[in-house]
Amino acid sequence: MMLRSLLFAALIGVTVGAGVEKNYTQRVDHFGTSQGTYSQRYYEQDTYFKGPGYPIFMIMGGEGAIPPEVGLFYPWVYEVLAKEFGALVVEPEHRYYGTSLPFGHHSYETEPMRLLNPQQALADAADFVTAMQRERNCTKRGTPGYCPVVTFGGSYPGFLSAMMRLRYPAVVDVGYAASAPMKFYAQEVDQFEYYKIITASAERASPNCPDAVRSALSIMLQTPVADLIKELGICTPLPAYLVGHDDLFMSELVMAVRVQFANLNMANYPPTNATGLAVACSNFVDSRIAPLEALKLLLTPESVSMMIDRVSARLGLRPQGLKSSTNGCFDFSAQVPAGPNGTLACGDWSGCGGGVGGDSWDYETCVFLVETIGTNNLTDMFPARNWSLSWLTQHCQDRFQVTPEPTALVDLWGFSPSTLLATGATNIIFTNGLNDGWSAGGFTESLSSQLLVFNMPNGAHHSDLSHSPPSPDDTPDVTDTRNQAAAVINLWLAATKGSSVVDSDFA
Repeated sequence: MMLRSLLFAALIGVTVGAGVEKNYTQRVDHFGTSQGTYSQRYYEQDTYFKGPGYPIFMIMGGEGAIPPEVGLFYPWVYEVLAKEFGALVVEPEHRYYGTSLPFGHHSYETEPMRLLNPQQALADAADFVTAMQRERNCTKRGTPGYCPVVTFGGSYPGFLSAMMRLRYPAVVDVGYAASAPMKFYAQEVDQFEYYKIITASAERASPNCPDAVRSALSIMLQTPVADLIKELGICTPLPAYLVGHDDLFMSELVMAVRVQFANLNMANYPPTNATGLAVACSNFVDSRIAPLEALKLLLTPESVSMMIDRVSARLGLRPQGLKSSTNGCFDFSAQVPAGPNGTLACGDWSGCGGGVGGDSWDYETCVFLVETIGTNNLTDMFPARNWSLSWLTQHCQDRFQVTPEPTALVDLWGFSPSTLLATGATNIIFTNGLNDGWSAGGFTESLSSQLLVFNMPNGAHHSDLSHSPPSPDDTPDVTDTRNQAAAVINLWLAATKGSSVVDSDFA
């Protein structure tokens, strides 16, 4: 899920590195007695900001570094909406990712990582955005100089955006949550739903793709490991944990295939025959390409894997695309999160990514952000592998000496479909691309007139945020969702001023 190419950015019509890189002095622990601080990186664009009385749009950072060449996510927010609403746009990097390290190079050690959680991340964002209001001379709510806050996020940051409005309603006026995995974190998703949707999306991208993938994987599982290393172009030496463990090697290789399809699925917008998913599927159904060669192309193609890598960060997607080595082979080591006992199969079975960023995300999914994702080879195209809490618990104990708490957040905060309305939550927009595997965990029906849902049948992973409008390639459902959401934001912001409209072209 990422790409940092100027050429690709030009092709999809977005700028590279939008926003000015800055640093904010942030508290290490918002709920303890320590007064320790750290430097939190953020990006800011005030091109269209009209001053006190106008909104602040805060784009929520998520499970990945935000380097300067990436800068602000979501051109629709920082170019279109910001211009129309006269808004300041800011984007704080999530703690424990990139340069935003509460304990410096010690941040990834077992004890310091205890402060990596959504609770602290939300408190970071609340502290940060209120400081931005003060810096811009905004006045208190209910006065002409008040700067209302709108949060935006896609995927895990979408969840954070919704939770900012729920947990900090005195700070945040509107939350925009795209492809937010609410029901995953509420533990209300059947484990086979995620890859069921991915398989259906593959069939839509190229008819008969799922059957061809099943066949290829069956052949792969019957092929000796030594032959697979050669046939699939796998780098040697293998990571130490795989050497001499053929069953584990096969299990990890299947996981790598799952993760690559998960990445391609998220980027499958607009749904044409030129997307990475369509290209990969066409290789599997092409009778001129041997099944193992199609798998090799899936794991080590410059045309597909590089596309994922370059686009993901630019579009605010988690940086976890499979990496090829510099000599073109598939490098298992590059896929494995850093830290002790790291494995490609991590807390998130859609993929954690390699390195320290993958380590942080593995930790988060080991504690509060538990995702039930498995495969059964019936409703999906992958070999059966049941997800279980016992497997996750053992993995998390081995990695971080922590025990998962799957329902801790939903029990405290009440964000499930059946309880969110009862919390009194208002002014949250949820959007889903129905081709996206994560839509299995999204709210697909509005809960009230102030907890609204917009579904996009042609959309992938937060397609409404990720692509730069206007574009002739945008599908009508995505365009309509943007227009309707902008009108709703205008209405809700007007209420903060006690009027029926605000100064915007969406009035």
